[in-house]
Amino acid sequence: MKYFKLGDKVKVSSENDNEGYDEFRNQILTIVHVAKNRQDHPGYDSGMNGEPLYDLEDEFGENVGSSLYFYELEEA
Repeated sequence: MKYFKLGDKVKVSSENDNEGYDEFRNQILTIVHVAKNRQDHPGYDSGMNGEPLYDLEDEFGENVGSSLYFYELEEA
């Protein structure tokens, strides 16, 4: 599987129904950090078995306040 990488442009997946993401759902976001374990990110769920967790910024360089896993995103 080809995961996103640092600097990629993404958006919240159209299949993702988490209402907590509505504030930035339709925005193009930039990946600014990639975590694959708890050492990389304290909020990482070890049950995700290495699936990347991404920190994101909006088009103004502001952190979106949520970290999202690969399956929650799609290419912008």
